[in-house]
Amino acid sequence: MTETLFWPLFPKKKPIIAMIHVFEGERRQQIDQALEDLERLQPYVDGVLTENYGWGYANANQAAEKTGERLYEITAAVVKHATIPVGVNVLPNDYWQAFNIALQARCKFIQLDHATGDFNYCDSVDPEEFRRTRKCYREIAVFGGIHPKYYELFEPTCSLTECAKKAAALADGVVVTGQVTGNAATLDDIRVAREALGVHPLIVGSGLTPQNVREQLAIADGAIVGTAFKDGGVRPDSRINIQKVQALMEGVEKLR
Repeated sequence: MTETLFWPLFPKKKPIIAMIHVFEGERRQQIDQALEDLERLQPYVDGVLTENYGWGYANANQAAEKTGERLYEITAAVVKHATIPVGVNVLPNDYWQAFNIALQARCKFIQLDHATGDFNYCDSVDPEEFRRTRKCYREIAVFGGIHPKYYELFEPTCSLTECAKKAAALADGVVVTGQVTGNAATLDDIRVAREALGVHPLIVGSGLTPQNVREQLAIADGAIVGTAFKDGGVRPDSRINIQKVQALMEGVEKLR
């Protein structure tokens, strides 16, 4: 992309987007939990991202229609109470429903687990189809992953450099992650992506902590953070720990 919606969306340097993991459950409980997470997060972070974590898949490429309907209700409630940008990620990589939810709920961005690459057990994103779809949602930013966690790449794999360049043509920000939730992206991967992207926005998608925030965000332009803000990892009974949010954001503020 010659232009990106990333910079206008987040006025502060090194923006931190916090995950609101929506677990399977009863509708009212899901909404209440999402709003509680928002209340704890938004005094500190620069954006939030809702996601159907581990439930509601129709197949390896799309969420069930009812999942999209439920996630819309939850995300719309978050947007209503938010003073910061809100985004949505419809797993597994269902950008069709994500765009639709974002438009209806007035979200500012969506996330894709993978914007480029060929994987076992699921379809790749077709660049031309994606471009045609996105023309209907021009004001919604897209953050697209490369070599994402939990996905098994075909052999021979698309190199990180090649995937980063291809993703930059489709997404406003390119996301690099570790191998699993909470696992940090390696500095080598971040550096390779940075070199491939030039000035195009680079986002760390997992594993950012108060201990590595300085070295990772010295290279990347921002981060999506979930595990580091919670007690006991990403589980239904894990709560947002405000002290952990403050600890990481203190490191971010020093970089700013």
